[in-house]
Parts: sequence; C-alpha cells; structure tokens
Amino acid sequence: MEAKTMDNIPPFFLCPISLQVMEDPVTISTGVSYDRRSIARWLANHPTCPVTNQRLTDLTLTPNATLLRLIQSWFAGTEVISLAFPVLTNPGLDVSEILCNLRETGGEVKALRKIKQLMHDHGSEAAARMEEAGVTSLVASLITRHCSGGEVSEAAMKNFVDPVDEAAVALHLLKPSPEKLKELAERNNGELIASLSSLLQQGSYEGRVHSALLLRSIFEVVSDKFKGAGLPSDLIEGVVEILKDQNASRGTTMALLAVLIGVLPHGKNRTRALEAGAVAVAVELLMEESRDRRKCEAMLRVLELVCGRAEGRAELVGHPAGVAAVVAKVLSMSTGVTERAVKVLGLVSRCCGRAVVEEMMLVGGVAKLCIVVQVEGSRKSMELAREMLRMHMKEWSKFPCFPATCLP
Repeated sequence: MEAKTMDNIPPFFLCPISLQVMEDPVTISTGVSYDRRSIARWLANHPTCPVTNQRLTDLTLTPNATLLRLIQSWFAGTEVISLAFPVLTNPGLDVSEILCNLRETGGEVKALRKIKQLMHDHGSEAAARMEEAGVTSLVASLITRHCSGGEVSEAAMKNFVDPVDEAAVALHLLKPSPEKLKELAERNNGELIASLSSLLQQGSYEGRVHSALLLRSIFEVVSDKFKGAGLPSDLIEGVVEILKDQNASRGTTMALLAVLIGVLPHGKNRTRALEAGAVAVAVELLMEESRDRRKCEAMLRVLELVCGRAEGRAELVGHPAGVAAVVAKVLSMSTGVTERAVKVLGLVSRCCGRAVVEEMMLVGGVAKLCIVVQVEGSRKSMELAREMLRMHMKEWSKFPCFPATCLP
C-alpha cells in the first residue's frame, strides 16, 4: 500500500488556511470547507470567506461529515473511500488541480476550461464528483465575486468578463442538484441571481445564453421571496431585451419565457414587464411562430399573466396586431395552444369594451369561438368560448358575417 505522505495527500483534505489536514472539517455559507479551529479563528477578525473574499452574512459552521469520513478512511488505508467516493478510482476525474486553480488569481479560466472538458468526457459522474469536492460552489462564487451587487463595474468588465462568462457556462454544465442550486441561489440574499441578471445584459453571447438557462433552473427551486420583492430590478428588462433578438436559439427563448412565467405572478413584476415592452415582444414572437407548439403555449401564458392587469390588457389591444395574433393561434396547433389563446381573448373581451368585441369579429375570432364550442377538445376552452359568445351575442349577431349556426 502506498505510504501516506504530505506529497500524495489529496489537496481537498487540506485546510485552505492552515494548509494542514483538516481534523474537524466544516463548511461555511460560500460552500468552502475549512478546519473548524482555523476558520473560527479567522472569522473572529474577518467576516469574509478566505478563499472567495465574499463578505459573510451567515457565519454558521456546518460539519462536513462526508469529508471527515473520507479523510479518516484515507489515512486508515481502508477501501471505504472508494465506496463513498468512487470517482477517486478514476484518474481522469482528479479535481485537485481545478480546486487549486480556482483559488488562485489568474488560474480561473484554466480551471473552468478543464471543468468543461471533464463534463464532456465524463458527464454526470464528473458533475457529482465536483459538487462533492466543492468545485460547484467555487464556480458560483467566481460569478458573484466579479459581479458584486448585481452590477458589473467598468473595471470588472475589462478584466473579468471572460472568466465570469466562462463560469456561467461551467456552472450550467455542472447541473447542480436541486438542493445545491437552491443553496447557491439563495446564499447572501440572492447574490447569484443578481449576478446572472447582470450577465444577461452585459455578458458575451455565450454567457448570456447560459445565464438564462441557469436562471430558468434557479426559479424552479428557490423560494417565492426571490421571485418577488427580492428580484433584481434589471432581470426582467434583460430577459425582454434578449427576447427581442429574433435570432436567439429555441433553447434560449424557451428558457427566457420560462423565467418570465416563473416570476410574473409575484410582486410588481407584471408592471416591470409591461415597462420593459414584454407585450409587444410576445405579440411579435407569436406572429413569427407557426410550428412550435411549446413556444406558442409559453408566449400565450406570458400574455395571459400580463393581461391579468388592466395595463396589460390595454397594451395588448393597443398593439396593431395584438388581438389578431392571439386569434390566429386558436385551433392552429394543439389543444393547449387553443386553450391559452381562448383564455387571453376571454380576459380582453370581458374588460376592454366594444372596440375589442368588434375587432374579434373582424379578424375571425368569433367564427373560431363557434368552432371551439362544437369540436371535441379542451373542456375549459369550450366553456370559455361559450361564455364569451353568451356575453357578446347581442353585439356580434348584428354583423352580417356572424355564423348563423351560433344563433340560439
């Protein structure tokens, strides 16, 4: 058996402060592990993480039982370490160099590229290994460290935009577990969410795409407070700006729409979306899309959410193609698309006056509603269509083009 010397001790067994093997490893809120005695002495005078330099608002020291067991097993020369941490038997998954580079100024990009290579070669096995070793937390810290406060300074843009963009890509590829992603996203009052929001507007194309994908996953796991009052003020604006780019990939568009759907029901986000021009963007995307069912359902869901407010309904009916774009999707693709479109029409027809009722007739909406109540499909769509026909029958029946089959 190989002798246990300081030369071959796994680097992640060493405390980053004392550089000695940890006797009582604990993890702080940044996800980095230290020996309890060393970090306690440090925190007595420095309210920051020694590795990431992040200011700590949570000084809890969480025992890292898994790491302690690995250290004890390694020194005992047993095979437990192989069972608990099987990837150590794969020399291609040694992450010690990555950990060292992430902690050294100037070594970040090299580490991030190595992460991408490992993910390409080993997939989920590498992701699990790096999450356990603390790599995932360090990558997230790299993003927040250079986007402090949700704003990317001019100096940071000049010196750090490449590492930050690379870190966003790497963190998305690492696919943190839901529990880990929630922990990372909610840490320091949502600092990671604020940083990714800034990257949506100021990062490279690749960085913006992966920031959008990360935010979609984040809003699936974080608590509601991070979707409402705690949401960065520039997030919705950044999402809408990217959606305006008709050349955005399908995956990016779907991720951004999912972000909007996740946050719009909370706080003042619908007002923010309206101010950012979300209605016009959704209408234009809807007019352009004729094949993708899921995209249409998502765009109509966004319109449904903003039309829950009077200002949103006014924006939709005020758009020259707003009502017509929604009517065009009724009976065009799927039951789901039809149901979403009918819901939007129901919201505006109930609240937006005679002009909208007349426009629905002129653009063919009434004829489609008549078909919806007669064909087999969503019960919800049939009920909503029937309700609209009853509500506006007197007005619509005056038009010579009103379908005679719909008369009572």
